[in-house]
Amino acid sequence: MEHIVELGGIVTGFHVTEQCIDCMCGKDLLKIDKYSRDIICQKTVFEKEGLSRKLIADDEQIFIYDFCTLYALNQKDYELLGKWQLGNDLSSDICGIAVDHDAIYCSIRNGKMITLDKQSYLVKEFMISESSMWSIKTIDQYLLCGTVDGKLLLLDKSTLSIAKSLVLGKKNIASLYIDGGILYAASHDGKLFKIGMESFEIETSIKKVHKKMFSCAGIYKDMLITVSYPCSEIAFWNKNTLEKIKVINIPLKLSGQTHIENEFLYISSRNISGIDRISLK
Repeated sequence: MEHIVELGGIVTGFHVTEQCIDCMCGKDLLKIDKYSRDIICQKTVFEKEGLSRKLIADDEQIFIYDFCTLYALNQKDYELLGKWQLGNDLSSDICGIAVDHDAIYCSIRNGKMITLDKQSYLVKEFMISESSMWSIKTIDQYLLCGTVDGKLLLLDKSTLSIAKSLVLGKKNIASLYIDGGILYAASHDGKLFKIGMESFEIETSIKKVHKKMFSCAGIYKDMLITVSYPCSEIAFWNKNTLEKIKVINIPLKLSGQTHIENEFLYISSRNISGIDRISLK
């Protein structure tokens, strides 16, 4: 494992572009040159340090949620474009986020979805489910949501109504990864699902993927990679059959974020000061 950048603290979220890595550390948002490893932009965005913030980005903007607050910033210079309080307490905090060309989608605890138009920032609210949704992905005209009570929901973006629903179990579907017409879903009961998007049915599933909670990091060649921070494991699976290929043990702690680019997996964790990189070869 290679240490990419030392920031003197835990990176709570990051986004990798062709040239740079945008990341959160402490109260600051920092832009790191991937090749020189230099800090080329740094701005204090938050009043306090926090470990539960999440970051997502598109080609122009960065979106961060921190408890009940959503931030939108210019990706180039971190100018604050907007700040919205979408909830008030632990019953209405932000659980997940996704973004497409038109809107920002925020799932709110206990089954609500709030959307913000990316041009006008008009806010709309929709009641989707009786259960919270921690994982959200966009695909064409749909939103995919994994619920805490084990369901996978396919939502029509135009109405935010449920087009299809699939029961995967009784535990949280906390991680989703889309690869073409295939969706991989990770459940807190240790199961991994391969789902065909056209049929919206389970094609393959396996049990005991990791002993504790895990996430789907992405695809490398013909393999799906899963990461379990509590188990300090990175596992490789045949993406078609879900047959286990190998497991790498690496010191990790509690939670973090991963991103696969070319031959490398970028990773942050509660025990890493900055960002590390692992060669997948």
